Amino acid sequence: MLDSYRPLSSSYAVPRHRAPRPTLVPDHDEMDRPFLQGTSPIDLRHISLGASDEAQFLRNYGYDPDCPQEAQTLERFHREAIDFMERHLCQAPRSCDQSYFIPEEVKPPTSVSTLVKWAARRHEHDEQQAWACAVLRVMHAIAYAEPLAVSPHSEEIQRQILDPYRRHIHRDRQGRLWLGKGDEAVALIDIQFRQEKARDSLILKLLHKPDNLPHSVYDRVGVRIVTRSACQALRALQYIRRHHLANAAHVTPGRSRNTLVEHSYGSITGSPNPHSSPEFRSLQFTCQQLVKVPNPLYQLALAMQQEPQVDPFLRFFFPFEVQIYDQENDQKSRWGETSHANYRLRQIRAVRSRVFPGWLRQG
Repeated sequence: MLDSYRPLSSSYAVPRHRAPRPTLVPDHDEMDRPFLQGTSPIDLRHISLGASDEAQFLRNYGYDPDCPQEAQTLERFHREAIDFMERHLCQAPRSCDQSYFIPEEVKPPTSVSTLVKWAARRHEHDEQQAWACAVLRVMHAIAYAEPLAVSPHSEEIQRQILDPYRRHIHRDRQGRLWLGKGDEAVALIDIQFRQEKARDSLILKLLHKPDNLPHSVYDRVGVRIVTRSACQALRALQYIRRHHLANAAHVTPGRSRNTLVEHSYGSITGSPNPHSSPEFRSLQFTCQQLVKVPNPLYQLALAMQQEPQVDPFLRFFFPFEVQIYDQENDQKSRWGETSHANYRLRQIRAVRSRVFPGWLRQG
């Protein structure tokens, strides 16, 4: 088989030195960057229409403005983007920050096609262009959040992931909370179940994550456990592993963080969250759950009294996150620099710096 890969000409010779890589031509387009550099579309300075017009650009994106239903979806994304920006991004999060007021010209009833046309302009410090890009950035995050927010299987996904944990939680006669029973039981201070991430939080997270992809939002469903001590936190993790509440084969590589306990493997921090305080201490990991839901095509075949030619179930992996704290760090997560409020503040400031160009001054 290897003979078939030999050169046809005996004059063929492997070059002794690798040829230098060609440099980019000076007039390369801004929208080459996602392909050549892995740049997020959120960080592009303008849109390039190329040979297409605004409507064709939107059709290539996935929404046809000439289709009434899809045009309504675009209009809804536009309204939601303006509402989201006014509630979360325009007001100065701190007194030293800039406030913004969205110009009426980029709000509905201005069409999304017009926003795309403005966003394609390349004039230096063009405020109309900058605001059009800002609105489109938020619309892009909303478009990516949409499939997650309208999943028809949300309740079943949550049940299959969270119910196994609920079955291992109980209170004794004194009202104390436990994970498990008998000698391996772990005393808990608290346990909370995240049913589904709020839509605004999901959009905010998509705007601040470098890859801006919905499949990289791992904490839409999750479990938050609080134990009395770091040692008990490790015992809770081991209980989860022994009882397969999270299967080691499905733990997402690179998504486990241990900043709470030292053990024989050393202290492994994993990939840090840039918006978390360095004082934040916890055990946390992301796991995938193989979810099974009824296949509607199978049910339809049965209803039509036909022999089903498809599997009765649809199967897919869904991520969930487990966080385990000791009592001290749980308190820190609620108050002070490590609190969720401060985490949210840092997140909003980071999103504002991506959505609004630094030179834009409004307010």
